[in-house]
Amino acid sequence: MSAWRSAVVVGLIAIAGCREQLTTPGRCPELCPRGNVQLADTLLAAMDVSDTSVRGYVLVREASYLMASTLDSLKSVMLIRFLKRDSVWYPDATDTAYAGQQDSVVLSVVIAQRDTAVKQLRLAIYRLPALLDTAATYASMQPYFTDPFLVDTVTLADTVQSGTVTFRIADSLVIPAGDSGVVSLGVALVSPQQTVLTVGSGNLGTTPPNLAYFVHARAPLDSISKAFQEPPFVSLFVMSPPPGQPPAGVLALGGIPTARATMRLSLPKVVVDSNNIVRATLLLNTTAPAGGFARDTFTVIAQPVVRDYGIKSVLWPDSAVSGAVRIAQGQSGPVELDIAPILRFWGTTVGDSTPRLIVLRVYPEGSILGSVSFAGRAAGAAGPQLRVTYVKPYQFGLP
Repeated sequence: MSAWRSAVVVGLIAIAGCREQLTTPGRCPELCPRGNVQLADTLLAAMDVSDTSVRGYVLVREASYLMASTLDSLKSVMLIRFLKRDSVWYPDATDTAYAGQQDSVVLSVVIAQRDTAVKQLRLAIYRLPALLDTAATYASMQPYFTDPFLVDTVTLADTVQSGTVTFRIADSLVIPAGDSGVVSLGVALVSPQQTVLTVGSGNLGTTPPNLAYFVHARAPLDSISKAFQEPPFVSLFVMSPPPGQPPAGVLALGGIPTARATMRLSLPKVVVDSNNIVRATLLLNTTAPAGGFARDTFTVIAQPVVRDYGIKSVLWPDSAVSGAVRIAQGQSGPVELDIAPILRFWGTTVGDSTPRLIVLRVYPEGSILGSVSFAGRAAGAAGPQLRVTYVKPYQFGLP
């Protein structure tokens, strides 16, 4: 019995010496880390080796909204060319009815956003040349936004914040014979205060403006009536000042046409490891207050590039491999953007072969007015920086 107890004691001592027993080819303590796990926190100020910003990813004619603005910093009017209105319809299989007298004309729009703190908004509707030029500018359209071309002025109820609204506009809106059934309208915002209004354009799943003509047929079929519903063939808006490319050294995001920024990073190998990254924060400094609707917020996201084709680079589509931060209209100062998922992605087998290139953009593009600009690497100490917390490498085995 004494020998048996001695054997048990020896066994317990062996277990206490190493709690983890592994199968071959090795075992603890040979595979146990030496000492304690250590964290390192570092600030990389020169990791941004190149950056640029380009405008034009979503064009005005592709945006989900039409904008009318009375801001001192931005003037804008809407331009809409509706589809050709037919003048003949068929009440039944045998009769042909011709459009006779026009009873009324109704314009419908879907309000996307407005500042509800601004009251007494009106929409001034003007007649534009039927064959509206899609290359029109704010300056080239101004001669038509004058009294001789005014069709009607309609009031937007103060209680309406969003949704479909309809306006009966002047019945004098007739289709001249020379216009081949085509009507083009310009819409300007009239407001006692500076403000912005957007309506759906028909792009990106939004509801477009609609022009409805309510008419009845000529005698002897004048008891028959019909509503012609005409969606737009062209819908866009023009601005002053016209949008330009972002200035050199500034990382501009958002707006219309939409801008994106790219950053190429040079990182120590020790911080590009999917197992080691604890936290990675991209530190950015705004160069001006963020734009957008008053009291509104929007999202800025960072995505890694899979294939580098310049401004047409292919982005990694998985939202889990990205970073995001909310920006408030008027916000200025430093912004912190978490990009740890991107660094962890670069440490994987798939991500290791991709360029160390990220794209910054607003979300969703072409559907919001939000815009922000950050200082680029040329700004020196005010340029982008990266704060990384990671686990220091450690060795296995006996000390």
